[in-house]
Amino acid sequence: MSNNILTIFAGREQNLKILCKYLKKALQLKLIDEIHFWNNTRNINDENYIKSISNLKRSSSANDGIYVEISPYIEKNTFDIDIRAKNDIHISIFNDIDKYEIVLGGWGNTKSCIRRNGKDEFNKNMDNIANADTFNNFKISIINENLVIYKNNEIIITHNIINNFEIKHIYFKTGYNSVGELNYKTTKNHGFYLMDTCEKSWKNYYQYYVKEEFKNSIILKCDDDIVFIDLTKFNKYIDFIKNNDYDLVFANTINNGVSAYYQQNKYNLIPKDLMNLEYPNNGLCRSLWQSGQKAEKLHNYFIENYDKFLNHNYNNDIIDIKTRFSINFFGFKGKYWFKIKDCFRDDEHNLTIDYVKNRGFRNVLYTDFYVAHLSFYKQIETKINIDSLIKKYDDFTQYFL
Repeated sequence: MSNNILTIFAGREQNLKILCKYLKKALQLKLIDEIHFWNNTRNINDENYIKSISNLKRSSSANDGIYVEISPYIEKNTFDIDIRAKNDIHISIFNDIDKYEIVLGGWGNTKSCIRRNGKDEFNKNMDNIANADTFNNFKISIINENLVIYKNNEIIITHNIINNFEIKHIYFKTGYNSVGELNYKTTKNHGFYLMDTCEKSWKNYYQYYVKEEFKNSIILKCDDDIVFIDLTKFNKYIDFIKNNDYDLVFANTINNGVSAYYQQNKYNLIPKDLMNLEYPNNGLCRSLWQSGQKAEKLHNYFIENYDKFLNHNYNNDIIDIKTRFSINFFGFKGKYWFKIKDCFRDDEHNLTIDYVKNRGFRNVLYTDFYVAHLSFYKQIETKINIDSLIKKYDDFTQYFL
């Protein structure tokens, strides 16, 4: 199946609130098919936020796991989920008073059980209920005071439960080094998916999309502080990635040192009396990256003169990038993802320096598609006014959405 999947190392709520406005519109316009929030949050409030705006698609835990509420379609006290996991599938169902916890493939995929309000009511040795290689359909149904569990339309468990139990809330987790992948018909936050991880690392992300099901997809990597996306050129950008054989295809990014150099010195979009934008040393750092005041001034200039950037005739220019390039927004073909699956130890250096020099990568800047990247950590240290810019970019959405 061919999908356009936008992926985010998530993320900070104040940034994502702006980004999600563009992503919802992109979904409505069918420019992208799915959005994957990879849970790399640094505080519980941000984590709760991304869980509140998405549907769990990937779960994992080194220990017993943490439940996440999911919202599959419930009809006649019945719902179903396609699940791929090697062991320890946990599904918890609530009404207003009681909770039933269903464990499938626990104890190393040898046993299943049902607990009511934390107390075991059903235990049975059942080998290989879970499967790490194949999705299986599990249907949970309340029928005549029985909890009935089906696997691929065959009944595997029937258990008598309390009268008139109505499924109102559903939670899911996997535990004990089991990665769970879910597919289900969602009832809210359509197209937004949570990719939970057992550790906050990039490894999970880079090793995920090498799967066969993504070979015909375009994978877009987006920072959580992308605060503008030119949706009018988005489809053209994706088509370029599909129809050409480059490696990383970078968006033309506001507040990216290399992009800014070309915006000023090749296309005359940024006046030199406003600021001077040199090519960063081998693509890394230099004056824009380290100056909050310079970055803020550039953002303000873009907001006030956006049509100058977006409507410039770039003559289909593609610029080869052979130096370091901040990976704020890039596109990559799923069929080549195996080439980058092990880049996570220092992904930006590997993708833009090592792989260019030693693996023949050809990375390019696609000039006719713009995004805006809010800030680098050095700009925050040097007092960029984040709150002011977020307010301005939030107001800015009215011209495009």
